[in-house]
Amino acid sequence: MRRRIWIGLVLIVAASISAVWFFRGYVAPPSEEGFRLVSLENNALLISDADVVSYNLTSQEIAITDTASERLVSMGDGLYSFKGFVIRIDGEEVYRGVFRSAFMSAIPGPPKISILFPSMLFPSEIENHHAIRMFYSGFEPPSDQPEANAKLVEYFEKANKLNY
Repeated sequence: MRRRIWIGLVLIVAASISAVWFFRGYVAPPSEEGFRLVSLENNALLISDADVVSYNLTSQEIAITDTASERLVSMGDGLYSFKGFVIRIDGEEVYRGVFRSAFMSAIPGPPKISILFPSMLFPSEIENHHAIRMFYSGFEPPSDQPEANAKLVEYFEKANKLNY
């Protein structure tokens, strides 16, 4: 009789451990690894590392997948909320900013940045829905944020997604 109780207890403990291990992905917080662009309005993941095709250091464009482009387009005007976004690399905040279209005149002051979506290179004014463009006052990364810029470059270089 005691042997049956011990076997039953062992089976219950083993089943419990198996269930916790199997369902841990549903209970644990999502991974903060890699590049993440997250909405400050509702904490929704807008662009993840898997959505990034490449980062062009010269044009400050981040080429994105079709899926990411469709996700941003489907947000409509909600994408351009005043609450903005945060860019994180491996869980560490790198930038805060707002999305804007090329025809919006307001540019947030440092330390915030703007991201143009769809991307547009001037003077051609051709829209590119497969890229977002980091847009700074003066068209150059802010000199007061060299560390943030270096983190982006270093990350995308390690990920083999950096272009010049």
